Order: sequence, then structure tokens, then C-alpha cells
Amino acid sequence: MSSKLQLTTLAVLVSAALPAQAALYKVVEVAPGVSGNEVYGTAIQPGATTDSKGCFVDDCAEGASYKLAGETRNRPDGFSYREEVPFAMDNSFAYIEDDYDGFEDYCFYQLGYATCEYWASDRWSSWYNETYSSNTPNSLAFIEGTAVLPTDAKNTVINSLNSSGSAIGNYSTATVRNTPINGDITGWKQGRQWATNGTYSVGSVSSRTGTGGERYYYFSKPAVWNGTTLNAVKWAYNDQQDGDYYAQGSMRDLYVDGTTFYGVGYNNYKDQHMNATIFKGTTTDLTNLNSVQINNAQVDISGDNIHSNSVATNINKNLVVVGQAKRSGGYPKNGAASNRLFIVPDASASSINASFFYGGIFFDGAGGEMGGINNYNEIVGRIDSENHREYDGKQRRQRAFIYPYGVTPKVTVPAEVTAINDRKAIFKNKAWLLDDLTNGGSESSNNNQYRIYDASDINDAGVISATAVKCSGGYDSTSHNAYCGDGNGTEKVVAVKLVPIAGSDASAIEPRSYDSTATERKGAGLGFGALAILGLFGFMRKRIK
Repeated sequence: MSSKLQLTTLAVLVSAALPAQAALYKVVEVAPGVSGNEVYGTAIQPGATTDSKGCFVDDCAEGASYKLAGETRNRPDGFSYREEVPFAMDNSFAYIEDDYDGFEDYCFYQLGYATCEYWASDRWSSWYNETYSSNTPNSLAFIEGTAVLPTDAKNTVINSLNSSGSAIGNYSTATVRNTPINGDITGWKQGRQWATNGTYSVGSVSSRTGTGGERYYYFSKPAVWNGTTLNAVKWAYNDQQDGDYYAQGSMRDLYVDGTTFYGVGYNNYKDQHMNATIFKGTTTDLTNLNSVQINNAQVDISGDNIHSNSVATNINKNLVVVGQAKRSGGYPKNGAASNRLFIVPDASASSINASFFYGGIFFDGAGGEMGGINNYNEIVGRIDSENHREYDGKQRRQRAFIYPYGVTPKVTVPAEVTAINDRKAIFKNKAWLLDDLTNGGSESSNNNQYRIYDASDINDAGVISATAVKCSGGYDSTSHNAYCGDGNGTEKVVAVKLVPIAGSDASAIEPRSYDSTATERKGAGLGFGALAILGLFGFMRKRIK
């Protein structure tokens, strides 16, 4: 046999021994069905498959069984349509009352960017439209191409989907800034909903409409709906107002074990501090749930306001809690007043302490945004991918990640321990930027059209809702920082599902490389959001949530 034939035969045998499809995820773009310059994925329908490894074993194809919710934008939010108060921390309403100057002051004092004039102008123009001008709709919501447009809605957001694929969120009208898509707020002027388990829903209620003469100086309380019955939850520290500061509270997620209720979010504490909180109690007395502050993430640490605010964003059936704490502009860490991500492994523990993500892709002082956690303790969100100084400098680039955290104290059933460990092994037992998991194999050409900026949610099947920048036809190479059309191509912001590829495992991971030549993206054909996104990770901007 010739050496050439031997080598050819060997190549065939090696090829046959490798997985048929490399990459762990297929990127599936979802059309919005509503107008908008940019499209963001915000939630995925809950669900699992018959196998504990989810879509990594059961073929989920394009993920059609799990609906994606999203929103469009034509301009940035003035301040978030989701938050109870401006910038998630301005409970004196001082920044927002000062119009453009307040936006610039917030950026200068709390973010520290050298580009605050641009940052403020971008958002002030949107706030001006909502406050003083036409108030044309900016955030149009959809589920799998079908519009979610409540009557008279100006801006609609979807925070999560229930098990049947219906929206949980809120919308604005000309007279009320936030009303739940579903949920009574009798006796209150505003309401927001974040999550539901089918029986109970959680969010917040506020005392004023947030429009017209009631635009400023309102308080809010965490809220639980038992079916249609609203329960406003007590504050941890019962000062409705302290000087210029107004008490605030919000519940973002829940888990109910029999009659024991667990909620997570933030609540009002002494000096009107808004601190990440675990709410505990019984379903028979929802207005009097106990508030347990999450230590290490609170505003005041040893007499200094180290953080400007903190919030617990998600809880799963294993009682694992995740969240984020915004470093105060007066106490930057490693050159940034970053939004740091944390975990609490057991919400039922006698001592509740936050541990900030660290190691691997999570460098000390890295900032980001929490997306979600499923019942296999797989966490998604976005994180800084650069570590230069933001304070007196430029914003760091960010990218979507997945973090298979592994077994936690409440996971004691052997089959569940095995399932979580098996899922973790698929990721080589560590966190990854999701772009590294969409590279290679038969999906590589399609996937190379996308770079994943944000992962907003993950279900038990392993399907992820995300936001990406798309270069139609594919980037010039598969590297992280590849050009689109030699730097002259048109990129756009799109909503995508990341669907695990059946049969893929750790051997399929082909991390993307980095081009050695520095790239300067020209942003041809881009609107406000994509240009800002390009300034963050070569493509992306900080998330709207």
C-alpha cells in the first residue's frame, strides 16, 4: 500500500472517530414581527427534555419548542423601562430631575467614563422624547415573531415567559409609565412584573404614575400576586421617606417549596439603601415576608458606601441565588465602578453571603450583567472581556458567557448530582464566552455570521435567549475580532436562540482565536445601538436590562 493511500485511509478513520458536528450551539436567528432598528432577545420559554442532558442528547433542531421573547429599540432608553428608579439607584430622583445635566452627572460620578458627554446626550434625547415630546414608541415586544402590544402601549418590555410561553412584563401608556401586562394594581399607580411560577407572580408596585406632575418622588414596594390578588410586601426598614430619599423595593424571581416562599430582589434598608435581598416566609402571609440582606453585596460596608445598589436577580429550585452589585463611583475597583456578579449557593442558609465571580474569564473587578440560571445551576449573562481602566477612560468590551457552577448544598439526590456533573462536564467544568462554543463543525459557516454579546436567559433544556451582532454571509474569519467585509460591511443587532447541538460534548469545543492585527470597525450602516455596541466588545453595547 502506498504511503499516500495509508495517509488518506488514516485521515478517513480519524475523521470518522471525531464528532459529526463540532461546536456546542447552533445560532438560530428569530425574526421579531415588529418594527425596530435593533432586536434584542430577553427571555426563553421554560422547559426540559426527556434526557437530563437536554438538547445535548435530544435533538431540539431549531428550538421551536421553546419560544423566545424579545424587544426592539430605535434609540437607547432614557432610563430603563424596567427599573423602579432611574439608573437602578436614584431614589432621590436628583439625577433625573436635572435633565441633561443629571444624566451627565450620573455618568461622571457613577461610571467615570471619559465619554460622558456622548453617553448623556444619547440617553437624554430619548428621555426628552418620552418626557417632553411626542413619546413615540421605542420598545416593541414580541414572542417568536408575534407582537405583544397591549392597548395604548408606548413601550413594552418582557422580563420572562411562563411555561406556556406567555409574556411576563410591563408596558407604558401616555398616563402610566409602567403597568403589568397581567396583574391587578388597584390602589397603586404603577406596577412591574418580573417572574411567575403559574400560581404566584412577583414584581413591584409604586405610588405615582411616573408621568406628568407625578414624574418624580415616588416610593415602591416589592409585590407578590397570588393569582390576581396583590400583596405589597413590607420594607425591611420602614421609612417611607428620609429627607430627599424615598423607600424602594422589588422582587425579581421566586421559588415556592410547599408553603415556604422564597423571593429574590432588593429591599429598603436603613438610610434608604437598596440592598440585594432574599425574601422568606409562608404563602399564607405574603405581605409580611422576612427580608434577609445578602452580605458583601450591600451598599454600606464598614461605614462606607462601597456599592450604589445591589439586586438578587434569580433563584432556582436548588435555592441558588445570583445577582449583581454596582460598585459606587467613589469606590472603583481595578479601574472601574463595575457591576459585579455574585452567587449565593443556598438561600436557606443561616448566614447569607455573596461570593463574586472570580477566576477564568472572570478577572478581579470584572463587570457585567446577570442573565439567568436554570435548575442545572448553569448561569448565563455577559461579562467584561477587557480589563483596561474604565474610570477616566472608555467602556470595556463585553461578551456573553455561560458558567456551569456545579453541585450546591441543596442538591443531594444522587441522580440530580450526576445530572449536574454530567452537564458541567460538557463545558470542561469551567465558564466560557459563548462565542467560543459556537465555533467549528457543520454549523460553523452559519454561526460565523454572529458574535454573541448578551445571554439573557437559559432553560433546563439548555436553550439560551441571546442578542448578537450579525454580519450577513459571515465575518472575514472565525476569530473573535474578525472584520465584517474588511471593515466596510453592514452589521446589525439581532435576537437569537442558542440551541445545543445533539451529540456534542466537550470534545466539540473549538475556541475562537484572536487576529493579531488590531481591528478598527467602521460601523457601516449602523444605528445608535450597534455603534455603541461596537465600542464595547468590537461589536456591542451594555444591555438595556
